[in-house]
Amino acid sequence: MYTPSSFKEENPEILFHLIEEYNFGILFSQHQERPEATHLPFLVHREKGPQGSLIAHFAKANKHWKSFDESKEVLAVFQGPHTYISPAWYKNRAEVPTWNYATVHVIGKPKIVTDPGDLTEMVTELTHFHEKPEHSDWKLDEVPKKEFDTDLKAIVGLVIEITKIEGKFKFNQNKSTEDQQSVINKMDSLGRTDISSIMKNNLHSKK
Repeated sequence: MYTPSSFKEENPEILFHLIEEYNFGILFSQHQERPEATHLPFLVHREKGPQGSLIAHFAKANKHWKSFDESKEVLAVFQGPHTYISPAWYKNRAEVPTWNYATVHVIGKPKIVTDPGDLTEMVTELTHFHEKPEHSDWKLDEVPKKEFDTDLKAIVGLVIEITKIEGKFKFNQNKSTEDQQSVINKMDSLGRTDISSIMKNNLHSKK
């Protein structure tokens, strides 16, 4: 990923936090000289492997997973908050428009999981991650065992042990403090606190 030094983010805590916040990623691989991609919700295991691991699961009917070579790396891309930035929001309006965004790329080797016990653990963990008590009181055990076992046979698990993780957080760091603050004010006025909060952290870290 092309990443100028001004926009490079290397703090694992920040990178993993973005993945957890925007965990519906895109998994890319190459098979017989053709690219393939699947959209999947992922979970992060920060302590599993030297640099952490990602877990997810495929529909068994999705042929993408069958093309994996466990000796070859795949790429998972996670897109964070992003927005158009107008030159009208700078003190010096003689600029060109740009786009502010955060993204994390994860590279690692895939391992397919088919063991029913391991799959149950993976599905349970993913469900618990999303079924926040403040949003829902649904429990996985409400699904009858016979139906759950049938559904489990329709998926395969995926573990990606991370070999490389890189982040690009492009939020006007190459602009003056005054221009950055002006964009922050505009983002706040538009209700885009997802953008302004990152920009505020960037400015604070410079002080």
